[in-house]
Amino acid sequence: MSCSRWLRRGLVPATLTAFVLLGCASTGSEPTPGTGGTTGSAGTTGSAGTTGNAGTTGNAGTTGSAGTTGIAGTTGIAGTTGSAGTTGIAGTTGSAGTTGVGGSSVAGTTGSAGRAGAGGAIGSGGRAGAGGPSRGGSTGSAGSGTAGTTGNAGTTGTGGANATGPNSVAYIGCSMAYNIGTGYKRVGGKVMWNSDSYQTSAMVVQNWTSSSSSSWSLFDQKMQSIGGKNNVKAVMVQICIFSSRATDDEVKQMIASARSHTNPGTHIYLVGQPQYEAGHECSLAGNGGATWTDDEAKKIAADTTVNQDLTYLGQFKLDSTKGEVSSDSCHATTSGEDALGKQAMAFFGG
Repeated sequence: MSCSRWLRRGLVPATLTAFVLLGCASTGSEPTPGTGGTTGSAGTTGSAGTTGNAGTTGNAGTTGSAGTTGIAGTTGIAGTTGSAGTTGIAGTTGSAGTTGVGGSSVAGTTGSAGRAGAGGAIGSGGRAGAGGPSRGGSTGSAGSGTAGTTGNAGTTGTGGANATGPNSVAYIGCSMAYNIGTGYKRVGGKVMWNSDSYQTSAMVVQNWTSSSSSSWSLFDQKMQSIGGKNNVKAVMVQICIFSSRATDDEVKQMIASARSHTNPGTHIYLVGQPQYEAGHECSLAGNGGATWTDDEAKKIAADTTVNQDLTYLGQFKLDSTKGEVSSDSCHATTSGEDALGKQAMAFFGG
């Protein structure tokens, strides 16, 4: 049967028609014009790409056989922003310094400054996701550091401003101290001791260096008469001399003895003999002696080996031109005692 006949009878499948036609042509027979090939089905368009997860870009669509378009790539999920850094714990403030003994007169030592807490570390920034538009990362929780505590307030020292009760300021010294105590009572003072049953005449530095001397026995008797050492918050230590003066060590021994006869923390006010107007000298203390006692009080008060709970008080003054000095050129007259008593009121109150 000829090739054309096969084709007309439908004995050759359409998919082999081209091969059959080629075969027939090879036999030298005249080919019969074949039926036109059918157009293949149009390729279908792939499904549209959906927005994908995680910031990776989807694979590009492959072109399908017979013109089909591959599936579109998916868009990745945006990267998340990292958590914000937390703020560190706040530092604690150190304890406040305690105010030194001696109230307003003695400067308290300042406490060590509190250390500032370490600043919180800033958290690492979040990483941006690959691909598509990123979704805003959540901000980390702010660190809530513990607030620093304030140190305890300094306590006020025993002396100075706290020495305000009756008989809370004792004194030692010579007849010059006796003049002060007598005048202080006469002008109405009650905070410092008065001279009742407390005759300290001629008791210079050397009489007070030994804590077991008769001068200290007299001091203890006076202290018992006013209610005991718990009532004594401060002691005025007066440096009195004869012309032979005293050494630094003797003055320091006198101060040490005063500490041994009072409670720990009792404040000591160091003072010299009364000072006079320019040109006047106290003959018992020798030329320049009265001025020396004031200078010595300043020097010892500044000595770091003895100045704990100790300060220089200041000067008591007498003016012989106003009738305040007796004929011995040293001691106070009645008006001089009143002047000294008023000055004691200015130092310690009434």
